[in-house]
Amino acid sequence: MKYQELFPIPIEWILDADRSMAQTVSSWAEQEVKSKRLEHKEDYDVLLLPAMRKLFVEIGLQALVLPEDIGGGGMNSPDVAMTATVLLEQVGAADPGIGFLFANTLALQYALAVASEADESLLNETAPSFCGEQVTLCSLVVPGYGFETRKHPTYYGLDFPARASMANGGWVVSGGPARPQCCGATAGLFGVVCDIGNGEPGILLVPGQVKGLARGERFKKTGLTASINADLKFNDVELPERALIARGSEAVRSVLSWYYMACAAVCAGALQSSHEILREWGDTRVIKGKGQVFKENPLVASLMGEIGGKTGTARLLTYNLARMLSRPIIYGSAGSGSLHVQAMSTLKQVCHLSMEALHGTMELMASAGYATEWNLERYWRDVKTLQTYATPETVAQTCMARQYFNLQKL
Repeated sequence: MKYQELFPIPIEWILDADRSMAQTVSSWAEQEVKSKRLEHKEDYDVLLLPAMRKLFVEIGLQALVLPEDIGGGGMNSPDVAMTATVLLEQVGAADPGIGFLFANTLALQYALAVASEADESLLNETAPSFCGEQVTLCSLVVPGYGFETRKHPTYYGLDFPARASMANGGWVVSGGPARPQCCGATAGLFGVVCDIGNGEPGILLVPGQVKGLARGERFKKTGLTASINADLKFNDVELPERALIARGSEAVRSVLSWYYMACAAVCAGALQSSHEILREWGDTRVIKGKGQVFKENPLVASLMGEIGGKTGTARLLTYNLARMLSRPIIYGSAGSGSLHVQAMSTLKQVCHLSMEALHGTMELMASAGYATEWNLERYWRDVKTLQTYATPETVAQTCMARQYFNLQKL
C-alpha cells in the first residue's frame, strides 16, 4: 500500500509485514465486497457473511492477536496496535460494519491476550473459537443510559449494564436489558462491563450460549448491517472466577482505549472510500452550459479542498493514537487517565471530521449522494451509527473536561 500517496502518515511506523497484510485485506475488499456490492447491496447472507468468513477465518483476522502456540497469529503485544490500524482502515474502506465487528473483537482480544489481566487458562479455552473454521462474533457491552436504577453505583455517571457478585467460587451476573455495541443477536462472546462490587468496574467474558443469558428481538437499524443487534438480559448468569478479564478502572479504560482506536481506524477507512467516490464524480461530471469539468469550478474546488483536509487530518489523528498505544513503555498505560481521554477525544474528533466530510461530499453530489448505487449514503449511515454507539457526545465531553480541567463534582 502506498501510504504517502495522498494523505501522508509517518511511514516509519509501518512495517513491511503490515504492508503485506494490508495488501491481502485490500484484495479481499475488492474481490469479496466492492465488486459484489452493486449486485447484492447489503444482503447479509449472500454478501456480508461470506465476506466475513473469508476475512476472519481464511485470512485469519479473528485470530490475529492470539499467541502462535495456541493457533493464533502471534501478534500478542502492544505493537499490534499499528498493524490493526492498518488492517482496520482497509476493512472500513470496504464495509464499516464489518470493520466495527472487528473493532469489538480486537478490544476483547486485547484484554485476553495483550493485557496481563486475563487468566491464561481462559485464553486457552477461548482460542478454539477464534482459531477454528467458523466466524466468532464478539461484542462489548459498555455502560450507558438507563440500564439500572440510580440507587446503584455508576461508571463515570453512566449506568452499568449488569452487576456481578461472587458466589460458590464464581461470578453471578444479573442486569439488563442492556444494548451491546454490536451483534446482540449473533455474537458468540460478550465482554460485559459490570459493577463487580461497590462500584468497582470489571469486564467479564460471557459466552453467547451460557445459561441465563436472554436475547431480545432483533431490532432495525439504519447502518452497520453486518451487526445484527438485540438487547440482552442477564438472569443470574453463572461464570467461573477466571471469566474476569479486566478488573478496576485502569484495566477497563485500557480496553476501551483500544476500542476507540479501532473505531477511529474504521472511520478513516470509510473516508478513503468516500474520497474515491467523490474523486470519480468530480472527474466525470461536466457543468451544463459551461463545458467545465465539475471539480474545476472554484466553489466546488473550495469544498473539495475542505473535504480532503478533513480526510487527511482524521487519518493522521488515528495513526498517532495507534502509535502511542503501541508504545506503553514510552507513553504509559492505555488505561491511564490522560491516554484514555486522548483515545476518546481522537475518536470523537475523527467521527466529527468524518461526518463533516461525508456531509460535504453528499452536498456536492446532490441527489446522487443519496442514491444507493454510489454507496456514499451507506458510508454516511455506517459512520453515523458507529459514532452514536461508540462515543455518546455529552459523556465524552464530560470525561474530557474531567481530565483536562480537573472537575471535582461531575
